[in-house]
Amino acid sequence: MTTRREVLKSAALLGLAGLPSLSRATGTALAAAPVAGHFTPASVRLWVQATAAARCAISFRPAGPAGEAARTARVTLDADGLHAAVVTLDGLQPATTYRYRVALEGAEGSAEGAFRTAAGPGAGPRDFRVYLGSCAYTETHTRGGSPYGDELHVFDTMAARMAADPLPHFMLWLGDNLYLRNASRTGAPADFSSPALMRERYREVRAKPFLQALLAATHHYAIWDDHDYGPNNADRHFPLKEESLRLFKAYWPNPDAGAAGVPGTSARFRHEDVEFFLLDGRFHRDPEKAPADASKALFGAAQMRWLKEGLEGSTAAFKVVASGSQLLSQNANGVTSGWHSYEGERRPFLDWLASSRIPGVILLSGDRHNTQVFRLDREGADPVFEYSCSPLTSKLAALTAAERDNPRLVAALAVERRNFGTLEFLREEGRRKAVARCFDTRGNALWTQVLAAV
Repeated sequence: MTTRREVLKSAALLGLAGLPSLSRATGTALAAAPVAGHFTPASVRLWVQATAAARCAISFRPAGPAGEAARTARVTLDADGLHAAVVTLDGLQPATTYRYRVALEGAEGSAEGAFRTAAGPGAGPRDFRVYLGSCAYTETHTRGGSPYGDELHVFDTMAARMAADPLPHFMLWLGDNLYLRNASRTGAPADFSSPALMRERYREVRAKPFLQALLAATHHYAIWDDHDYGPNNADRHFPLKEESLRLFKAYWPNPDAGAAGVPGTSARFRHEDVEFFLLDGRFHRDPEKAPADASKALFGAAQMRWLKEGLEGSTAAFKVVASGSQLLSQNANGVTSGWHSYEGERRPFLDWLASSRIPGVILLSGDRHNTQVFRLDREGADPVFEYSCSPLTSKLAALTAAERDNPRLVAALAVERRNFGTLEFLREEGRRKAVARCFDTRGNALWTQVLAAV
């Protein structure tokens, strides 16, 4: 069990001792811990935000004995209501840990931390770990008599585990990373009813004190789902989707958009011998309850073409496809939300995936407020597994009898408690393996499963 003292010790090791208090009542300050995102052998993206418009200086140098002089990047945190920026720090050395310090000009307080770069070409695939989670509701009020958001200590658990992790790592948030809230019973309007309220909700959640250690503990990538896009089950008709997209890109230091000319959050990046395809399941999504036909789409033709071409052309040993909505659940499972409601788009892709026999494909998803693992068998090729990891802190949902009867469900791996996951890429017994694990909110292991091997 992770103690609060261990978390504070980990935070100090990560440089969080220099993070200014987020409860300061006066003066411009950093609004939250800086967030390191996409990283390559020569660059890192870093998100920073202030409580008001300011000039920001980011000083960074390789960790370890003094030698290389510190470099400084300066950026204006503008006054458009966000006061945030994603800064690309380039010209870096491969496979190197850097220490950084973020300070606002003319303001008190600063934040210190660390980021790292990826290994350069020819280094050979190294072992690494990806932390997984979705459905992070950050309040603890009750709805219908039971807690909707609970076990917030999971963020401390994950931060402490990352601090002690012997493997290089990053985190992939699998959607519903925050919740744009409905109108309240007291008359407060829904967060997704105006751009101003959406901006305030993003700012408020990112500044939560219990998130700060996790934000600073590793690099972060993200996809979205309905609750950090708009209202429940929101689709392409959400009137504020352009503002929602702007907010997502302003807060998550992801790679550049993946499908050229296609708006949305899709992205593609490679780390070691693994290529990641991050899908956008909201911006182009037809309504879930629209009549089923061949044109009804969750991802859209352009994004599906981008994905198939990427999988076919990838030279990576493993190809990880991440979606906010479940991909392999059967439409007989009694659940309305998922790709099974779009069979005109899904069936051709799954047929292609089976016939192509592309090795090393792994699917990830979230959304369902329980964790499930699905297996899709392929003739003449290894099966494809989907690890659907949920929830971090949101309300739990028990699997229905129909869900348990799903022929693709690996029943022994179903988890009906709050949890987080990892996906490790390791060399064992002469083979590269993708090993999935699931943990409860205290860090106790629940199961381990090999999802692919090459």
